[in-house]
Amino acid sequence: MNQHPLDPEEEERKKANGDYEKAMNDTRKTFSGFTYDFVDKNTFDDSPEERERFYHYLMVEQGGFRYWLNTYKDMLFDQEANDEAYNFWRKTVAKRIKNEEKRRLLAPEVPPHPWGTKRPSLEQCFYEVMDQDNVEIIDVNENPIEQVLPTGLQTKKGLAEVDVLILATGFDSVTGSLAQLNIHGTDGGTIADHWKDRLQTSMGIAIPGFPNMFFLYGPQAPTAFSNGPSCTQFQAEFVEEAMKRALADDITRFEATKEAEDDCKSHGTEAASWD
Repeated sequence: MNQHPLDPEEEERKKANGDYEKAMNDTRKTFSGFTYDFVDKNTFDDSPEERERFYHYLMVEQGGFRYWLNTYKDMLFDQEANDEAYNFWRKTVAKRIKNEEKRRLLAPEVPPHPWGTKRPSLEQCFYEVMDQDNVEIIDVNENPIEQVLPTGLQTKKGLAEVDVLILATGFDSVTGSLAQLNIHGTDGGTIADHWKDRLQTSMGIAIPGFPNMFFLYGPQAPTAFSNGPSCTQFQAEFVEEAMKRALADDITRFEATKEAEDDCKSHGTEAASWD
């Protein structure tokens, strides 16, 4: 992550110079919605030595998401290029894990999926903590949990004694908070009722039957496939302009139509199709 405390004087200079406004404008033009973008060359345009230096600069010196989204432009689109990125990532992480078995599990020789196609987790000292002697890692794919006992978990590997068992069962992302709202639409149903048979929205920002209601960072918008702050900023600007237009034209009801919702669904299905 390469985190560091902010310097108050530097932040004041940035505000006075308009750096934040420029940064926000820059996010409108990039693939990722960050202020930086892929470099304009492919992985194998550089020599192995040049690639090594570039990878080191992005991952170690810069940190953050730059190794993911400020790298070679073919990294997410070409398997060989992706393999190069994974191999450097693995080599860098492996140096931080002394325990051979933990290194095998946390930085496997064969990647479980193309690197960066699932969101990388930023960390400061995760691998050093995992490498501590008081931490044990059990791969439940190799050693499934056979039963939960009063003293711990029984796996093929044996009994793992625990004092507290925390179940990471996932959560209802994006839709959950909206579906729990007890807001009734013009047809009498709630948002959960509208979605009970299928998830459908108009541009991921509105649904028919719920006039004058917008939601940001919702389902079927870019949302989790985008930079969240940038996504919500642009959506908020649309909502602001819509509200201004409604006030100026004395419009009291603003509602997505069923046709618009169906069109959005068709467009999304077509865009997501691999055929």
